[in-house]
Amino acid sequence: MRKFVIWSSIIVSVVVGLLIILYWTGKLTYESYALNISNLRTSSVASTENLAKQGFKNLMEQRISRAQDYGISVLDTPVLLNNDESFKLIVNMPERGLYYAILKYRYTQQLSSTGALEVNVNSVPYLAILDNYSYYNYSEKVYDRYGNEITPEQIPFDDSFVSYLKDSHRIGSLPILFELNDGDNEIEIKNTRRPIILEGLYFVPISKEFSTVSYAKYIESNPKKNDIGNEKPILIEAEHMAFKSDSLVSIVNEQTAQVSPYELLKKKVNVIDENTFKQSGQEVHWSFYIQEPGYYKIAFRYKQSLNRGVPVYRRIYIDGKVPFTELMSYKFPFTGFKWVDFTLSDNNGKPYEIYLDKGYHTLSLEVTTGVYEESVRFLQDSVKTLQAIGLDIRKLVGNNLDPNRTWNIEKYLPNVVSDLKSIATNLRLQHNKLIGIVGQKGLPSIADMLVCAGIIENILKRPERIPFYLDVISEGAASVAQRLSELSMNLRNQPMGIDRVLIYQGESEKYIPKANAFLITAYEELHKLWLSFFNKNEAYSIYEKVDERSLRIWVNRPIQYVETLQYLTDTDFTRKTGIKVVFSAMPNEQRLILASAAGNAPDVALSISNWIPFELAIRNALYPLSNFPDFYSFVSRNINVETLLPMVIEDKVYGITETQNFYVLFYRKDILDKLGIPVPNTWDDVKKILPELQRRGMNFSIPMCEQTTKYFNTTAPFFFQNNARLYTEDGVKTAINTEEGVKSFELMTEIFTIFGIPEQVANFYNSFRYGRIPIGVGDFGLYVTLMNAADEIYGLWDIAPSPGVVDEEGNVLRYQVAGDRADVIFATSEKKEKAWEFIKWWMSKETQLKFARTLVNRYGPLYIWNTANIEAFKELDFIDERHKKVVLEQWRWIREVQRHPGGYMTEREISNIWNRVVVEGAPLRTAIDRSVILINRELERKLTEFGYIREGKVLKNYRMYDSMEEFMRVNNVPMLNILKNVEESNEVGNETGNNDRGDDTDENQF
Repeated sequence: MRKFVIWSSIIVSVVVGLLIILYWTGKLTYESYALNISNLRTSSVASTENLAKQGFKNLMEQRISRAQDYGISVLDTPVLLNNDESFKLIVNMPERGLYYAILKYRYTQQLSSTGALEVNVNSVPYLAILDNYSYYNYSEKVYDRYGNEITPEQIPFDDSFVSYLKDSHRIGSLPILFELNDGDNEIEIKNTRRPIILEGLYFVPISKEFSTVSYAKYIESNPKKNDIGNEKPILIEAEHMAFKSDSLVSIVNEQTAQVSPYELLKKKVNVIDENTFKQSGQEVHWSFYIQEPGYYKIAFRYKQSLNRGVPVYRRIYIDGKVPFTELMSYKFPFTGFKWVDFTLSDNNGKPYEIYLDKGYHTLSLEVTTGVYEESVRFLQDSVKTLQAIGLDIRKLVGNNLDPNRTWNIEKYLPNVVSDLKSIATNLRLQHNKLIGIVGQKGLPSIADMLVCAGIIENILKRPERIPFYLDVISEGAASVAQRLSELSMNLRNQPMGIDRVLIYQGESEKYIPKANAFLITAYEELHKLWLSFFNKNEAYSIYEKVDERSLRIWVNRPIQYVETLQYLTDTDFTRKTGIKVVFSAMPNEQRLILASAAGNAPDVALSISNWIPFELAIRNALYPLSNFPDFYSFVSRNINVETLLPMVIEDKVYGITETQNFYVLFYRKDILDKLGIPVPNTWDDVKKILPELQRRGMNFSIPMCEQTTKYFNTTAPFFFQNNARLYTEDGVKTAINTEEGVKSFELMTEIFTIFGIPEQVANFYNSFRYGRIPIGVGDFGLYVTLMNAADEIYGLWDIAPSPGVVDEEGNVLRYQVAGDRADVIFATSEKKEKAWEFIKWWMSKETQLKFARTLVNRYGPLYIWNTANIEAFKELDFIDERHKKVVLEQWRWIREVQRHPGGYMTEREISNIWNRVVVEGAPLRTAIDRSVILINRELERKLTEFGYIREGKVLKNYRMYDSMEEFMRVNNVPMLNILKNVEESNEVGNETGNNDRGDDTDENQF
């Protein structure tokens, strides 16, 4: 035992000693490396600051000058195009050929997304995107309360832009090429987004726009080289870009000593995010000043870790022009998780030298798909072919596939075998081509090409069995279509993170500091380990001690939302009002009830589920927002008041809706068009299309299909659409057994028991993208997922208002719930007036719009903010304008469930009724009667608990309202402008009416 202790002590001492040596060696290595970078940056700061506007102005002037010199102007006077407006012009061209289009344009209002145009040239359609240039405001660095640097605000240029018309699919390595005839050409341009003014349009021949000069000829055509190196290199921190063409390109913190600037304990914004600088056509521009004319080399410190083994491509411009052909599509190798320094060089490693005159210059990188373009287009065409084959097979075999039957497949589908053979053959050819580009390291990234080719070849060994391989061909997560779709997305995306840019003369070793990454990383991790023993607090923790004078707000959102909200509050609300606000991230919203009971509640809670305010208010934990004199006037100007009903108790409103959901009809245009099925307008229409869908092995889905317990958000709409109530007016009993309630249950159950909607859908998103369920009702979450993750069905789906029930007057009642998250003020707060001032600022149109744009600009389109502020929603940039009209139309039909102390039993028993009827086959009325007894018993018990009933006698009614309109009428709330937002939404929705369903649907089609 003694020996064990001695040897253990020796081993521990040796390990500790080695760690101490490793720590100090790493620390000295890092400090030396950081000092070299700091010295290099100090000598270069004056050359790289405050050049955004100058660089942007120079670039726009250079582009318009070249367009005027080499192009043909076809637009005489400016044209204003609002959303969905178009104009036509006849363009006379001197000769037939391929042309780039350069557009000079201006947005009429601030826009944070790219513009979009539909261009028809001689009846050939093109979809184009327009750049939206912006820059970061570096005039004042902003830090959070922990000293971490916050991404500065993006500011769009308030000026005219000059840009190519680029491929909206982000596949093309070059701008769109238009084929124009000699003589007259008919061109139609339609704006599909926010209003825009077209100020000039130029068509430039393909031979005139991009450089066709080789590097050798470029050197010959410029002044002779001067071998004397300039001792003052220019270092540009990449995050200090002058401007960019796409707001989605983000600058972020990378917490590693491999990049600069860096602090171990504080976060610095220090790199361009590789996950956002990846889509073809995105541009990043840096401006700098050259003191001494001469030849300069350019180096980048970058990282590409997302596409394993696959190099990425960039087009490199100097002053808006590609100097020589080698920079048209320049390859940056895969780096893994390391940041590497890379000088632009030829295939032999000899650095390129670029001549720069004295004065201001702009260095630009544009994402391009490079040599992958052909492969990406082939893969996407193959996916479409496989989807078409899958649909044809579905049409042929229907829903019931006999395992003992074989098919003479070429008799029914003559092209299937040849199409599959062609895909398999070309997959192998494309794979062989890509091997020469990606090398051995990139083989795992393109291995699916060979896998899919092998799968198809195995299927073709027995073509008579092809229908049995439907899941393998086009449906399912591991299908050939899905594998190829994901591969095309990976090749199309060209991610590249950038830390800094170095422009220098002479040898790179002078200016590119080398450091031992292992020692620096060891120092970094050991220091973090040491600090972990002392610092136990997490950022934005609810347990953190704060100044008692500050407004204390808990937020039920991830840290990204809290950081952004703190930034906006500090830079706007606090500066305007002097009210300091401290935000904390809530780990669990259920803790609010416990915190309130323990007397530790915050002043305000944001983003809590819209049923939580009732649970808190019924226990006297909340302050009624309706007590504020301007409450009703504020909500009437900003939100749809119907979403407040779940937060009503008696004659008070205890919360305000922060975000708003929507339930609309999603449908696959390609499938419905091929089957000749119209988009349904009512539930009767749904019943009529179901046999045709089911005959093809497809079906219809509603949110109820994805739930085991059927919650109010999926069951209540059936009651609202049939004008049924859930409770009696006095709240003492349930009303689900009225005739209207029974009709609601009949509709809710018969679409399953008689018409065959699936009782369980594991995942509507997957079923929708694979075509198994090409139509169904979904919500905002499904919309965001389809917009960002379903690349294989891009442009093949659409939305329409939810189906409804026709009332006696012929109106289609489309009622759906919409409430999502809510904000409340606690009764124990001593700062109620300040809290209300904050909520009014937070829920105002300006703040909601700024917050929504900041979220997307920082974190990407997955962070679309579904604001409840109607006016702000109308101006959101990352939702298609046509889809926005559909949502606004659906929001005319918002109806919410008022909460009841015993409401959980009502919700549960409605679900039980559905299960008894649909799953167990019980008679409907018997199931209803049984549940009514249980519900009424529980309602009485809960009303007794909260003092509404005593010893079986009703002391006071628990008033239940059908709608907020009824609430306001009963409680004498002035209703002037109360439905203002709904009516304005109505006007927008009525511009299209039922045409939002994507066709000219009429009753005769069903």
